[in-house]
Amino acid sequence: MRVVARAMDDRDQIIEASEHMATAIARRDVSAIRALLATGFIHRTIGGATTDLDAFIRGIEQIPGDIVFVRLEQLEVDLSGSGALVTGVQHAQVRIDGKPVDDRRSFVDWFVKDSGYWRIRVAVDLPA
Repeated sequence: MRVVARAMDDRDQIIEASEHMATAIARRDVSAIRALLATGFIHRTIGGATTDLDAFIRGIEQIPGDIVFVRLEQLEVDLSGSGALVTGVQHAQVRIDGKPVDDRRSFVDWFVKDSGYWRIRVAVDLPA
């Protein structure tokens, strides 16, 4: 029996990009993070500051302790023309002074096609 791989549709590509972002954050892989962000990327917090790509990456680099993992839960994708709304929960665990610290936060990401790839244009952290 011959197995034929099916081409990934837009939804699959967006989910894959989201999971790659979580992995890149866990590794603090700045090159991978930059590759997953669209031109003009901004990061927002509700009632907080808006940051650009460089400030977003600095924030990841400055996460205290060792990042044990970053996982996505309850991931939902809604496609709309040339964009996609992605919502979910980011579950991260860091180890600070040998003690594990769990962090769960809801997020909203707006993906756009940028140079032929789905990339995050706007990321929003929601209150826990």
